[in-house]
Amino acid sequence: MDHPLVLVLILVLLNFNTDVSGQVVVPSMNPLAVGSNVTLNLVPESPINIGTWSYETTTIVLFYPGGSIVSTSYQGRVSFNRSSAELSISSLQLNDSGLYTVQGMEPVLTAVVTLSVQEPISNVTLRANATDLVELNDTAIFTCSVSSGTSLSYRWMNGSSEVAASDRVRLGVGNSTLSIVSVTRYDEGPFRCEVINGISNGTSQPIGLNVRYGPSNLTMMVVPEMTIGHTAYKTGSDITLSCSAQSKPAVSYKWRFNGVFLNEQSPQLSLQNTRENQTGSYTCLAHNNVTLRYATMTTMIKIVEPISAVSLNRDGKPPILDQSFTLRCEVTGPVDYIHWLINGQVISLNNRTFCSTDNKTMVINPIQFSDSGEYICEAFNAVSNKTSMTYTLVVNYGPEMPVITGPALGETGHNLTFNCSASSQPPSQFSWFFNGSQVVTGSVYETGPLTLASHGGYTCMAFNNITGRNSTVSKMLIVIEPVTMAMVKVMGAQPIADNMFTLTCETTGTIYSIHWMKNSWPLYADNRTDFSMNNNTLTFNSVQDSDIGDYQCSASNPLSNMTSSNYRLIVNYGPERPVIMSSDIAMTGHIVTFNCSASSQPPSQFSWFFNGSSVETGSVYETDPLTLASHGEYTCVAFNNITDRNSTASKMLTIIAPVTMTMVKVIGAQPILNERFSLTCETAGTVYSIQWMRNGWPLYADNRTDFSMNNNTLTFNSVQDSDIGDYQCSASNPLSNMTSSNYRLIVNYGPEMPVITGPALGETGHNLTFNCSASSQPPSQFIWFFNGSQVVTGSVYETGPLTLASHGEYTCMAFNNVTGRNSTVSKMLIVIEPVTMAMVKVMGAQPIADNMFTLTCETTGTIYSIHWMKNGWPLYADNRTDFSMNNNTLTFNSVQDSDNGDYQCSASNPLSNMTSSNYRLIVNYGPEVPVITGPALGETGHNLTFNCSASSQPPSQFSWFFNGSLVVTGSIYETGPLTLASHGEYTCMAFNNVTGRNRTVSKILTVVEPVTMTMVKAMGSQPILNQTFSLTCETTGTIYSIQWMRNSWPLYADNRTDFSIDNNTLTFNSVQHSDNGDYQCSAYNPLSNMTSTEYRLIVNYGPERPVIMSPDIAMTGYIVTFNCTASSQPPSQFSWFFNGSQVAAGSVYKTGPLTLASHGEYTCVAFNNVTGRNRTVSKILTVVEPVIMTMVKAMGSQPILNQTFSLTCETTGTIYSIQWMRNSWPLYADNRTDFSIDNNTLTFNSVQHSDNGDYQCSAYNPLSNMTSTEYRLIVNYGPERPVIMSPDIAMTGYIVTFNCTASSQPPSQFSWFFNGSQVAAGSVYKTGPLTLASHGEYTCVAFNNVTGRNRTVSKILTVVEPVIMTMVKAMGSQPILNQTFSLTCETTGTIYSIQWMRNSWPLYADNRTDFSIDNNTLTFNSVQHSDNGDYQCSAYNPLSNMTSTEYRLIVNYGPERPVIMSPDIAMTGYIVTFNCTASSQPPSQFSWFFNGSQVAAGSVYKTGPLTLASHGEYTCVAFNNLTVRNSTVSKMLTIIEAITSVTVKRNKLPIASDNLTLTCDVTGHYDTIYWMKDNLSLVLNNTLNSDITISNNSLHFSPVKVSNDGNYQCVATNLFGPNTSPKYQLLVNYGPKSVNISGPVSVVIGSVTTVTLKCSADSRPISEYGWKFNNQSVLGTGPMIAVIASLENAGDYTCVAKNPVTNISMSNTISVDVTGHSNAPPFQARVGLMLTALLALSLCL
Repeated sequence: MDHPLVLVLILVLLNFNTDVSGQVVVPSMNPLAVGSNVTLNLVPESPINIGTWSYETTTIVLFYPGGSIVSTSYQGRVSFNRSSAELSISSLQLNDSGLYTVQGMEPVLTAVVTLSVQEPISNVTLRANATDLVELNDTAIFTCSVSSGTSLSYRWMNGSSEVAASDRVRLGVGNSTLSIVSVTRYDEGPFRCEVINGISNGTSQPIGLNVRYGPSNLTMMVVPEMTIGHTAYKTGSDITLSCSAQSKPAVSYKWRFNGVFLNEQSPQLSLQNTRENQTGSYTCLAHNNVTLRYATMTTMIKIVEPISAVSLNRDGKPPILDQSFTLRCEVTGPVDYIHWLINGQVISLNNRTFCSTDNKTMVINPIQFSDSGEYICEAFNAVSNKTSMTYTLVVNYGPEMPVITGPALGETGHNLTFNCSASSQPPSQFSWFFNGSQVVTGSVYETGPLTLASHGGYTCMAFNNITGRNSTVSKMLIVIEPVTMAMVKVMGAQPIADNMFTLTCETTGTIYSIHWMKNSWPLYADNRTDFSMNNNTLTFNSVQDSDIGDYQCSASNPLSNMTSSNYRLIVNYGPERPVIMSSDIAMTGHIVTFNCSASSQPPSQFSWFFNGSSVETGSVYETDPLTLASHGEYTCVAFNNITDRNSTASKMLTIIAPVTMTMVKVIGAQPILNERFSLTCETAGTVYSIQWMRNGWPLYADNRTDFSMNNNTLTFNSVQDSDIGDYQCSASNPLSNMTSSNYRLIVNYGPEMPVITGPALGETGHNLTFNCSASSQPPSQFIWFFNGSQVVTGSVYETGPLTLASHGEYTCMAFNNVTGRNSTVSKMLIVIEPVTMAMVKVMGAQPIADNMFTLTCETTGTIYSIHWMKNGWPLYADNRTDFSMNNNTLTFNSVQDSDNGDYQCSASNPLSNMTSSNYRLIVNYGPEVPVITGPALGETGHNLTFNCSASSQPPSQFSWFFNGSLVVTGSIYETGPLTLASHGEYTCMAFNNVTGRNRTVSKILTVVEPVTMTMVKAMGSQPILNQTFSLTCETTGTIYSIQWMRNSWPLYADNRTDFSIDNNTLTFNSVQHSDNGDYQCSAYNPLSNMTSTEYRLIVNYGPERPVIMSPDIAMTGYIVTFNCTASSQPPSQFSWFFNGSQVAAGSVYKTGPLTLASHGEYTCVAFNNVTGRNRTVSKILTVVEPVIMTMVKAMGSQPILNQTFSLTCETTGTIYSIQWMRNSWPLYADNRTDFSIDNNTLTFNSVQHSDNGDYQCSAYNPLSNMTSTEYRLIVNYGPERPVIMSPDIAMTGYIVTFNCTASSQPPSQFSWFFNGSQVAAGSVYKTGPLTLASHGEYTCVAFNNVTGRNRTVSKILTVVEPVIMTMVKAMGSQPILNQTFSLTCETTGTIYSIQWMRNSWPLYADNRTDFSIDNNTLTFNSVQHSDNGDYQCSAYNPLSNMTSTEYRLIVNYGPERPVIMSPDIAMTGYIVTFNCTASSQPPSQFSWFFNGSQVAAGSVYKTGPLTLASHGEYTCVAFNNLTVRNSTVSKMLTIIEAITSVTVKRNKLPIASDNLTLTCDVTGHYDTIYWMKDNLSLVLNNTLNSDITISNNSLHFSPVKVSNDGNYQCVATNLFGPNTSPKYQLLVNYGPKSVNISGPVSVVIGSVTTVTLKCSADSRPISEYGWKFNNQSVLGTGPMIAVIASLENAGDYTCVAKNPVTNISMSNTISVDVTGHSNAPPFQARVGLMLTALLALSLCL
């Protein structure tokens, strides 16, 4: 090398190069074979001036601008291309595999690639440890090897499937070995192994396994199969029993009959011409002499003779109703049983139907209609059944209940038909008689045309020629003539009011009755209306207006009737009740209009008079502007020129001036509480009345309030706070009123009722604030005093930090500088110190179950009370828990698990409290009732885990025993892989080293093997419709049961489907379409199950029901497609024929464009090449052309009402039918409308308004239709029914508009006339401002210039004046209860009527209320409370009305019914409040008296704290200073003392069979005591409580029993209710009783090591236990003892149970028998016994 220094520098620089470029090295091939060449390319290609190629850490070539250097070891094997940096290496070896790196310094880059050089695979060899194997017994091991090759991977194949590892299939040694554990028949292969590396692969030669298996899936087929519904074979049958099983090699067979082997060793057993003695059990035995396994299957074969004939006959006479009838069933052949059926239903025997002992004879006695029907008898045996021919039973009877149907009444000239029927079997024969003479035979008799001679009796006789009986029925026929005419006529003069008037009803025909109607309603006689004897004359004795109306008479007989047309009755009368409508009062300068009206027929004429002088004629009179001279009487005279009568009405008009000012002013000094104060109401104008109001409500005089004579002054005799408010006065006259603005009245008073607000209790160191307030106007000023010394001024007083010296009386004085009064109030303050500490501590030993345990509560501070809590809830004493006198100590007499929890004590005083932190109490106990969790069933090869737990504190220790032998310690025991030897008893012993107790529990484990394979296979040929087809379920493993499913639903046998005895074969006797589906079988045992994959069953059939889908009719030019389908499996093939010639093949045939020649028959032939059947179907195709035009046209002149008019429908195209429509609804011919023969012309014979509308015609053929556009038909007519729309009455000064309308086409033109003179043209006429001259008749004339007709209509307009004023005023004094009081209604204007209202409801006269003649005065004869309310009057005329403002009526009364509200009884120390009320207006004043001495005034009296001296009578006196009445009421108050404490105490510890007394200790007065148990009242008269008695306040148990356990409370009651004690829990100590020893009574030495005996007894508390052996004491106590199983330890073991509370002992003895050879000498055995006892003793300590 020329430049070694340069080379070293390059290498150094390259080693420091850390650049990562974007280039990569790409080999020409990778991986590569040994001896091959490779080229490494840099991508993208890039020349490198200075760099290296290296392998791992070895440099291959170094290159630089002057040259390159190749490593010695690579010379001759590598070449380098400088321009592309490409490196080529030849003759690759295995050690050339690795990392290749190219590094560049100019440019800077680094790129790497990893090459893999591999040796090709050759000679792949597969070996097996054995190929002849037994199923489930042997394991197959395959080993795969190669002669050469590196980087190998293996894949195993079973046939074409890759082998995957599982619990039976294991791969090892880098997957080069395959092990199959417990081979099955499906593991036969062939097996191959494939070996692969990156450059080559190889496959071994296959190896197959010869797996011997079986016999399994043993099946037995019996041919022929038993007939459905039969349980045996017929005698003479040839029966073949075939047995088959899956087995390799083939099995050998043997047969047994009833347990005896037969001389037959083939798989088939043939029974020829069988007889009954071949009935029995047939068993097939299959044996494989290689697997040494066998299988058996048994079936029962029964042979029976069949029934040959059955007949059913009657025995004796035929069936006659109510007589006896017998049927006999005769059978040829052996019979098991006989069934009788009627109408297909089994006959139920009853008290009329019974059978003979052998069921062959059935008797019905007596027979009834319900017995009719079709009878059969069925005879059965095991191989056959036969049914008799049907015997139809029909019961003969009758004839009964003959009936004639036909009318009872007939008209002359008519024919009548009578029908006769009777209930009879067989049907009756009939004869007819008229008036006793026979006229005809048969059930029907038809008369000729009726005459009056046809009247008479018609008789039908029914006769039954079987029963020999007959029955008759008769009917009367009455013949009459029809009514033909009815008409109402007037008799005498026209109707005049109050005169007699008569109408008569003229009739023609036979009349049964006549009825009169008025206005279509029936008319009845009354005191003014009479009817003649035959009702044909109606007489009004005094005809009245109310008789006006439309009268008709109706004449009728039973077969016809007729009603007359209307007769309109109008009565002339009047004039009556003239009325003047105008105001009664008016203001100067106004104009008044008077309107006069009177009731009259015809209408009246009118004249007007003022103060007796005539001033105007006509119904309306209008004055000039009014002056005071206008005051006077206005009179209207009404005159009727028909009746010659007249009538007058008068009205007074009063003239007044309006009110213009009102104002409230103060008279004298300002308002001072309890002093006199006056207000006055100043007014301007004429004032009729003044009304005072406060706060918007009317104000009335009372004992403190007076009004002046004219009501303008209001005086308060003694002004009060209640008088504060806004005052107004209202001045009014009938035409105007005015209300003043508000005057605000505020009354000065006080101070009153001072109150101090602030706490009564304070803590040292705290500041307190007192607030003082008093009721006062103006507000008070305040001064504070402490213990009599002034301390501050102002309403608020704030103390400094409190000390004990701050205790005392705080007084507040309130002062009013306006009234000069003061008032004081005081409050006591108590100062205390706070509670600062509370803590729960343990006293003595820790808590032990059933032992005493004490907690104490340590506190700091002033303590008022201590409360204990458990888990946050209050704690109370019971029979196990006591508290010390001051409640600071809590003692558990016998601490229990239920006492566990968090305990706190709470110390408190009125201002502070403190609760201790939690003390957690946990009681040591146990162990109790251990539990083993784990399965009861396990599979071989699986591991199981058992968990043992027991309730214990502290937690227990555990030991496990299997079948009596110790196997492990700890709470969990895990078995190894299970075997059948793992079956047995697993015992867990729990031990508590604190309590020294132990408990045991055991569990039995059962071990089984799993199911591993199920598969559904077809037996025999494929499924063919209506043929037999079978499926079998192949299984592997222990099988308990097999279930078949179709489409995932369970499958059950039916008349076409059978299962084999073991359910593994499913046979379809006649397979159907409905059997298609996915079938599966499931095999089960208790720990595993397996369901097969689905077997898809498809039944071959057809072709059936071929159908062509295509149109029946088509239009020319269209293409039609025919589709042919048929039901078939596999699908059918199809051929097409047109008019007999084949035209196509395939299910679809498409025509060319249709012509008329395309009409004809198209036939499809369907063919099934599997069933060899074919079916054909044909269809006719009709070809038509479309409809293209329809149009409606008028024929002749335009439509004119009542004339003929025609429309025609023009069409183009083939027309099948034409349909006409009006307004889109179909149109049909009627008596005015005709259609032409082809329906294209529509003619109206007399066109009417109802024919107006849009007309269309529609033309149709089967493939097209077209509807014309609409033709609008409008009929010309009129004018008709002109109508004027306008008011009938109007007020002067108004404008009235008249609208005239008439029905007309085209519209009418109109003209207007007033009182006969034309005034306007057009449909609308508007008057000027109305005057009285505007009164009259307005006429409208309507004219149609097309029809040339005109019509007129008229209307009368009446003009009147309005009502303008109404007001309610009181007449006389104010309303006083039971006195007379009157109100008057003042009005202005024309008044037709006045209506009074109270509280907005109409008011009517009664026995206490009267109205004046004109209704304007309302008088209460004796005013009552019920009359209180708001009164109004309303004045009316036809055009206006006015309602007055409300007048508030309040009746003064009382006082009445005083009532004292307070308790009747109270307890000492309490304060009682008495409230006195009385009904009174104005409100009453009250005084209070105690035992006759006055004690207070006012409605409320509050006592001080009650003492026994407070007992007595409290009296309230109510006084009304307006009515000057008083009323008194009294009430007795009883004082008693309260119950303050109720507790239950016991006299001693409760022990069963001892006497026990519970005492109810009560502090305070009580009336009764009763007891409760468990929150229910204690009942002593039942069996459960028969030994309990009660005396005074004690509950005696004589003796006490466990059934008396419970929570007891006593309840002390007095008049204030019950007081209940805390619960006392009674737990009765008892026992021991029922001592039981559990453990083995006999053991064999060697089967167990130790014998464990367990003792238990029923006891409270739990007993202590001791043991004796052969009546000698054994060292140790406790409920369990364990001794070594030896001969020396056999003997009697006695357990002694003792109750430490009851001191009762009880024992029981068990004898233990030990057999076998003892391994230990007697001394060792005795030592073992003693050691075991010592162990038991230590466990108990």
